[in-house]
Amino acid sequence: MTPLVETKLVQALFSFPNRWKDTEATTLGGDGVMFFGGDGTPVDFYNFMRWKRIPQNAGLKEPVVLKPHLMKHVYKDPKFIIILRNPTERLYSDYIFLKHGDSPQSFHKDVLRAIEIEEDCMRNNSTRIFIGYYSVFMKEWLNVFSRKHFLVLRTEDYNSDMEGALREVYDYLNLNYTEDFLNKIARIPHMHVTEKKKKAGPMLEKTRILLDNLYRPYLSELADILQDRKFLWLT
Repeated sequence: MTPLVETKLVQALFSFPNRWKDTEATTLGGDGVMFFGGDGTPVDFYNFMRWKRIPQNAGLKEPVVLKPHLMKHVYKDPKFIIILRNPTERLYSDYIFLKHGDSPQSFHKDVLRAIEIEEDCMRNNSTRIFIGYYSVFMKEWLNVFSRKHFLVLRTEDYNSDMEGALREVYDYLNLNYTEDFLNKIARIPHMHVTEKKKKAGPMLEKTRILLDNLYRPYLSELADILQDRKFLWLT
């Protein structure tokens, strides 16, 4: 999930307290109080790097308990909403947004280094190439929670049809809504626009080809896991 989309979706879900009040009354018939809470932290999906701090993993070379296991003990029946972007595009946007570089040329140089020394890349901040290995992380979550606990969307679909994506979200959460309400959400202005990316311009075609080839096996696996070919990002 990119910072822009994550911020926009969280804003869309939690910016209308009066609407949540109506939903509460409709859902519970006005006889009870409903608490609707959530967290929009993108790193929860992929960042398992501090597994050694979990007591059950003490002294182990490989973890037996990860973040999904901890959440399993906290949440009774969670619903996770994941928005994934084409990993090649996500990496370039992330690179510019976090100010790791400011040009397609510097991005290409850092991508080459990250691929050559991937383990070192995971320990520094130059290029967060591993985040795009979506299937690796998805499997860890599905080892703990069943598929019904996840709604997985694409950033591209959200951007091209925001109302349709929000409709999926509200249906998944079993929340009431009107089409007028979804339209109002879709018209909320973006909170962040990466002007530096506009200035930098598109990534080099040779970089795109390199990253597409790198991510292809993981996307193929992800499409198999989710039983949906749109996660191949062929178009």
